[in-house]
Amino acid sequence: MSAPDVVAGRVRAPRHLGREHLAYPLSLLVLAATYYGAAQLVFWLEVGGPVAAVVWLPAGVGIAALYLGGNRLWPGVLIGDLLANDYGALPVGTALLQTCGNLAEILIAATLLRRLARTSPPLASIGGVMGMLGALAAGVTVSATIGTLAQLAGSVIDTGELASVWRTWWLGDFTGALVLVPLAIAWAHPPRMSLRARGVEGVALLVLLVALSAVATGSSDPLLYLLFPPLIWASLRFGTHGATLAVAVVAGFAVWNTSNFAGPFVFSDVSADVVGTQLFIAVAAVTAFCLAAVVSEREAFGVGLRASRARLVEASDTERRLIVRNLHDGAQQRLSALAVHMRLATDHPPGPEASAALIARGGEELSLAIEELRELAHGLPPALLTKLGLEGAIRSMAARSSLPVTITALPSTRVDDTAEATAYYVIAEAITNAQRYSQATAIEISAVVLPHRLDIVVADDGVGGATEVMSSGLLGLRDRVEAIGGSFELESPPGQGTRVEAVIPAMALSG
Repeated sequence: MSAPDVVAGRVRAPRHLGREHLAYPLSLLVLAATYYGAAQLVFWLEVGGPVAAVVWLPAGVGIAALYLGGNRLWPGVLIGDLLANDYGALPVGTALLQTCGNLAEILIAATLLRRLARTSPPLASIGGVMGMLGALAAGVTVSATIGTLAQLAGSVIDTGELASVWRTWWLGDFTGALVLVPLAIAWAHPPRMSLRARGVEGVALLVLLVALSAVATGSSDPLLYLLFPPLIWASLRFGTHGATLAVAVVAGFAVWNTSNFAGPFVFSDVSADVVGTQLFIAVAAVTAFCLAAVVSEREAFGVGLRASRARLVEASDTERRLIVRNLHDGAQQRLSALAVHMRLATDHPPGPEASAALIARGGEELSLAIEELRELAHGLPPALLTKLGLEGAIRSMAARSSLPVTITALPSTRVDDTAEATAYYVIAEAITNAQRYSQATAIEISAVVLPHRLDIVVADDGVGGATEVMSSGLLGLRDRVEAIGGSFELESPPGQGTRVEAVIPAMALSG
């Protein structure tokens, strides 16, 4: 930050500080105007059930704004909602209670979405989509409940209308949020270059989607199924950006045609019109978002797998060079020295005592060479793994461990060589880390063969705090397990020990 200017004995703040002070009230003003404009658009469409709207767009505007910009923007929502209230049709107390409910809805949904995003972005996985739906549902439940009770208390509705108003309110806020919130989340970040390269395909898809939306949502014939192929196309080819935009287009046509009493959702009962439109939008949106999430998961897995394979290749090359260097600098030098001592002892015998000394030195060199070869081979799968399988290898590792090892489960049958070798590396690395770094007093090992997989668990009671960033061995284990389609998990909270879990695809061997 630059130092403030001093003019005539007074301190003048830098110009950029003034811009920062203006940014916040300007953001509130823009949010309030957008919220109010969205509400007026809904009123202009005049599609509503008993009191509540078919798609309450301000809910989506508010949740998206607070999710992306932070809860500090809540005054903008409050101002927009207060301006949007129809004080001529509602008692002032009812209108103010509805505003409180709407504000609580947006704060709750935005807060839950941000907490969800720390572990799983809302549109990046099926779990993220389900979490987003749960966050939106929790928020709109608060608004629908407070709003309907406020209208009942203000004699705007009677007790018999309570359930239908609550249902329409809930679905209206939910569909409004379901259309706008994912759209804002996806398009807050520009599409990747690979998506932008499909410009011609994207224009063709948009034209087809608009044409089919106009026909399917404007005709009383059952033609809505025509919309699902372009929705699937948008989700599979353009991911979250395509899916969210396609859902917004379809929802816009559905609401517009229903507001003009055209299309498959026009019935003799307005409530039926509203519910039909709301459910269609919700089903179409969830379908498209789930497909887009599957595409995102597949792409993320592909990126991770390519990176994992690259690290494996690099690690294998590094390990090969290390073995060559260790052989050259260690065992090879020892054996060369042994050969020299033996040659001196045989070619020019210096006498019994000197020969004995040379032979003794040669024996020392041989012992050192054997020890170095044993250490070098420590990271390689032993022949015992091939002979007796993983069960024998686990018992052997447990017997050689410097810490007490409890074996809680052993494989009930042999599995394929790849699975057994991968499991061996996981167990060996976990035991080595426990012995060297964890300050543990005991280790537990479990290896269970289940249909099509092998579950490995190694836990110690040490100091914990292990991370894959700190241990290249653990990162290598993840790469090795994930390279064959398995999963690897590390749990090591400080002071609570370390737990390594690996689920390895495996094929049981007959006999």
